[in-house]
Amino acid sequence: MRPALVFLLLVLFNPLFGQNVKLREQAEQLLEGANVVSSSPHLPNLERVDTFRVFEGETVKDGSFSRVVVQGTGRRDESVFGDYHLLNVWTERQVAVVGSGHIQPPELLNVRRITPIWLVRFDDQDIIQSVSDRDVNGRAAHCIEFDTVHGEHSNRNELCVDAANGTLLLEKLAGEVIENSEFFPFAGALMPGKISYSSGDMRIEITQTMTPLANADPNVLIAPENAQMHKICTTYRRPFGMSMPQPKAGNGAETVDIIVRGRVGVDHGGGGRIDGRVVQHRGERGRGPAGVGRGALDQRHVDVARGQQPEWRPKPVTICLRKPTRKGTPFGKPERAEAVH
Repeated sequence: MRPALVFLLLVLFNPLFGQNVKLREQAEQLLEGANVVSSSPHLPNLERVDTFRVFEGETVKDGSFSRVVVQGTGRRDESVFGDYHLLNVWTERQVAVVGSGHIQPPELLNVRRITPIWLVRFDDQDIIQSVSDRDVNGRAAHCIEFDTVHGEHSNRNELCVDAANGTLLLEKLAGEVIENSEFFPFAGALMPGKISYSSGDMRIEITQTMTPLANADPNVLIAPENAQMHKICTTYRRPFGMSMPQPKAGNGAETVDIIVRGRVGVDHGGGGRIDGRVVQHRGERGRGPAGVGRGALDQRHVDVARGQQPEWRPKPVTICLRKPTRKGTPFGKPERAEAVH
């Protein structure tokens, strides 16, 4: 599966893994319909608030993410989770930053990834197995079962679409389960008021509100007094990994894919450096989203990954507005590109 950023044109006469063409067509129509139902044709000025609670083992943590958007002018994002607190105010060609300088926690990254709703589409790695009707949390639904094959990895996945209003109720993808419920109308679309996420022994419960702002207060986009001001890159070149050796093979039969997230910055000699690292499990089939299935990641995997990174050499460093940036650029599994909502 891939994020629903580009419309997929299905060529019906392509014998994709010998699939039933009519079954594929039915599945495509159901999923495209769900994308349409939850995609606003015209977003107004708005405020979105996501409050969430993370359950992992016996640990419970609360957090929040809020976004105020003045269309065509800028936006204000605020993220809070544990000791992580970051405020960004984006206007024209600059951003005001207050708060956390360390890497975004995986739990918060997941919340931002699946809100306001995680929309997906089929690609040529997905093989439709069946479309059937069943109940999902008290709602009649059309459910699509399919396999996703990626190299030597294979996953059995499922998507369920509400039979009455066409919304996406359930997503079982690469070891993740996302349940959307309590949909409400907003700007010509239906958005979930409740989102439940689970992977491994981690569960996240999200409550979401979206409110149109008829008369947006211009003060909402004023930079706080203690903010650091940064220019937004209009010309940009990412850093390149010139040497990124992998850990040596172990003696066991287990294979674990992980993601290392961090920042590529500039050292005192003007070369590249990597700092602020976070190690995460990558997911059962080796191409899952960042931060999933963390319960399957033990300290051995963390130690191996962190021990390898001092040998990584990024060069050249990130170029922003024709100059090396000392602030650093995140690396790892990229976040999805978001519409401004």
